Amino acid sequence: MPEEHTTSIIKTDRLGRIHYSADYKTQVLQAFESSSLSGPAFAKQCGIKYSTFAAWVGKQKREASADDRIKPITTFMVAEVPANSISGTLKVTLPGGALAEITAETDIDLLVALLKALA
Repeated sequence: MPEEHTTSIIKTDRLGRIHYSADYKTQVLQAFESSSLSGPAFAKQCGIKYSTFAAWVGKQKREASADDRIKPITTFMVAEVPANSISGTLKVTLPGGALAEITAETDIDLLVALLKALA
C-alpha cells in the first residue's frame, strides 16, 4: 500500500477487533485492483488479516453484481415511413438486419406484439 494512505481506525472493540473507516476500505480495494499482488500478499503488506480483506473484496463484488442487475437494458429499433410512400407501408429494420413491413393500419397491433416479443 503506498505510504500516502493512512489507516483510519474507527474503533477497536474489547475483543481486539479493529474496525476501519469506509474510506480506508475503499482506498485499500482500489490499491489492490491496481497491484499485481495476490490477495493474501496484499493483505499482509497492509497489515490486515486476510479474512478481513477477503470479506471486503467479496462485499465489493456482490455490490458490483447487484448494480449490474439493476441497470436496465435499452434497445432501439428504427421505424420509418418514407415521405414519398404512396402505399403507406411501414418498414421496421430489426436488430441483425431483419425487416418487418406492414401495409395495412390493422396490422400495427401485430407489429407492436412482434416488437414487444423481441425486446
